[in-house]
Amino acid sequence: MRWLIFLLCFWATSAVSQSYPEYRSTTVNDYADLLSPEQEAALDQRLTELRAENGVEMTVLTLTSQATFSTEQSLEAFAAGVFDTWGIGDAELNDGVLVLVLRADRAMRIELGAGYGRDWDLAARRAVDREFLPYFRQENYSRGIINGVDAVIEDIVVPFKAGEQSPVKTIALEKFLGVIAAIAVASIAVIVVIVKMFRNLINRLRKCPQCGRGGLNKTRITTATASTMMAGAGINRFHCSFCDYSMDQKFTISKVRMGSSGSSRGGFGGGRSGGGGASGRW
Repeated sequence: MRWLIFLLCFWATSAVSQSYPEYRSTTVNDYADLLSPEQEAALDQRLTELRAENGVEMTVLTLTSQATFSTEQSLEAFAAGVFDTWGIGDAELNDGVLVLVLRADRAMRIELGAGYGRDWDLAARRAVDREFLPYFRQENYSRGIINGVDAVIEDIVVPFKAGEQSPVKTIALEKFLGVIAAIAVASIAVIVVIVKMFRNLINRLRKCPQCGRGGLNKTRITTATASTMMAGAGINRFHCSFCDYSMDQKFTISKVRMGSSGSSRGGFGGGRSGGGGASGRW
């Protein structure tokens, strides 16, 4: 009788245990076939450059359905489970990022490493609502993934690594300045200046050195991909939306650093999730 009870307990424990997909790449695992080979290669290069320049492991995972691996977990718990099982990000900094897309479930999740805390959830929510979901609703998954990944990099990863304040803290600052401006009603000119400064801070628009307007755009062009043996190269192409100003600025891409797991592309660095990020459905 005891061995029968043991077997029943073992079966029950196994039945509720969770399984997660294995990764073939530390950048893109498109198991739902949402990207063309060319798009997947371009996205792989983008994420490889991100790791080389900023030391951040960001990966994209697409699945047909979560049910293939887990039926009991919530979307958020499943994404965190994948994140921790794979060990995405640096083991000490916990700055990894997972973008999970479930095609048949019509659901997605941006899962952030524990290093981000919860302050960057608002930026993740904006990326989901403004970049991923609009294209997903049109069944244009590849464009949504590409645009969304760029938004996560530019609005979360890059400012986080640069030590910038998160949108939550920026909004708190905005409210504080709003109170100060309301008190200073006697000086309308001061209020206008504060509002303009604030908008510039929020939108992070670059001023054109020629016309002085805040419409200077930057396009990143990689001319040579970095490897573990050689550094890469690229061009930041600046152009103004309001005048004919244009300028190219060369930059160097550092050699691909070996992760703490001992491999640049063979495995992740052992990071863990902190439960932060944002989910979306369409």
